Amino acid sequence: MKRLLPLFVGIFLAAAPAFAQDKPADKTAAKPAGKSAGTSKSASGTATKTMTATGTVSSVAADSLTVKGSSGDMTFAVDDKTHVVAKGASHKSAAAKGENKMTPITDFVKVGDAVSVKYHDMGATKHAASVTVRTSTEGAASKTPKK
Repeated sequence: MKRLLPLFVGIFLAAAPAFAQDKPADKTAAKPAGKSAGTSKSASGTATKTMTATGTVSSVAADSLTVKGSSGDMTFAVDDKTHVVAKGASHKSAAAKGENKMTPITDFVKVGDAVSVKYHDMGATKHAASVTVRTSTEGAASKTPKK
């Protein structure tokens, strides 16, 4: 009996790493639609890389954003999965979420704002994954001293 206990412990310790490994699963079934970690799949099934564009907003609508950068105007598709980082955006979207309302990008991004856009090139369209407002035109207007 004293010889069997060390044998069982040794076998268990040798086999433990094999039991601890995750079994490879079908990645498309386990991954929720619309989520990405650095890459995403286009309609043709090829992976696309996350790219960044910076510039000044020349136009903004509920479903699109146009940014004038050093390489010219770039238009991005915007949807409910686009994450917006701006002053007061988290409080405003949390309040709207509590009321079961959607907050359009036009509530946070204005023409003339300096922005940084992380996007995926989906062929004919560029999908904005996140929009960060670096300087706001509203903030600059409110800081001017009144005489």
